[in-house]
Amino acid sequence: MDITINKTSDCQATLNATVSADEVSAIKNDIISTYMKSARIPGFRPGKAPKSIVAKRYAEMINEELDSRIAAEIQDKALSDNPELKVLEFGAPKTSEEQDGSRTLSAELTIVPDFELPEYMGVEVTVPSDEVSEAEVDEQLQKFAEASATHEVVDRAGQKGDIAVIDFKTSIEGKPTAEYCGKPIGFMEGREGHWLSLDGDRFLPGLAEGLTGLSAGESKDVTVTLDEDFPMSELAGKSLLFSCTVKEVREKRVPEVTPELFAGALPGKTMEEIRELVRENLKASKERSNNEAKADQISEKLADQLSFELPTELIERENENTVQRKLYAAIQSGDYNAAKDMDALRESSKEETKRNLRVYFALQEIARREHVVAPDAEILDDNANMAPQAREKNLKPVIRKRQRENRMTGIRLSIITSKVLDLLSRNAKVTIEEPKEQPATEQAQPAEA
Repeated sequence: MDITINKTSDCQATLNATVSADEVSAIKNDIISTYMKSARIPGFRPGKAPKSIVAKRYAEMINEELDSRIAAEIQDKALSDNPELKVLEFGAPKTSEEQDGSRTLSAELTIVPDFELPEYMGVEVTVPSDEVSEAEVDEQLQKFAEASATHEVVDRAGQKGDIAVIDFKTSIEGKPTAEYCGKPIGFMEGREGHWLSLDGDRFLPGLAEGLTGLSAGESKDVTVTLDEDFPMSELAGKSLLFSCTVKEVREKRVPEVTPELFAGALPGKTMEEIRELVRENLKASKERSNNEAKADQISEKLADQLSFELPTELIERENENTVQRKLYAAIQSGDYNAAKDMDALRESSKEETKRNLRVYFALQEIARREHVVAPDAEILDDNANMAPQAREKNLKPVIRKRQRENRMTGIRLSIITSKVLDLLSRNAKVTIEEPKEQPATEQAQPAEA
């Protein structure tokens, strides 16, 4: 196996490799032998089918695994032969089979630029206490009760906190909305039996307020001016007249916090036992949140001390990923303006991208120094978790697919990054924030079993 690596820039290198026909044959025979042990071929007992028949029957799978094995062995040898070369990423390999049976492979490598690593053990971080107060337990129990609330029909005017069940139709400038827009608009044209919370609605600003105080059987016209970023462009910034009739007023009724409220999920538990379970869950949640906060603070403090240059092409590539994540998050939160100026979004994200890249490089270097690795077993577990349907089947096809897509290296690096941050968090100098004074409130004690 002959391997050459040529550095093309501070962060890029090209790998070229040749695997002799004998080496290819040895690897292929090893793979075929593995298949022979478990192959089920009609007319032969398991494990007894001839090699030639097994090789022909599973040719496609064997060749896929051969490519993966060759690429993996080349990567391992390249790393062992060039310990000074800190490879961050192996690009998708390009392989070809020569007439003599040998294989050639080429791949682009992303390598870590030279930089001075700051002190990373004992980073000072500040997190809130993970202790759980009785008030927090009360609050969580009340949230569960709120989630179990019912809405009962009442004979009175609607007020804040109620649900108004309404029939409505809409119009713009005296025309039905669909006619004004020249096409169907769905829900915004009108609906019968719509449940409207009288607590208010950003989606339809002013509608809830306009119907508060009405009783069942009463009607009212309410003008609603939609936001400029309303998701339906035909209606963005338009004023719609909602012609509404209240059919019912429903009052929210929250059940009492008793063991009976939790009987479905926690049968036979006393109130104190339920409180203890809630306390444990809250504490675990706080611990997870604090661990994330430690990792975030450590990353930020590392970033503040790293200033080495990065290649433009790497920044551009990773910045696009940053932009797509931001765009997705914005759309998920209802901010539809984010996509209107992608160039501005890309420019504003560059500094964040560069900080993240530097931290990423630093974490990989810390992993090397502290001998943090991702064993194959953990990578297999990750693949199984990402493909639950494969848990009872052979994981090989899943792994081969991800190797072809060059995702295995990413999985390994993700595991290593997580482990390094966990290591740094365990060795951080942690300061616990003093809890803020809460105003005294009278809490009704839940009923005991």
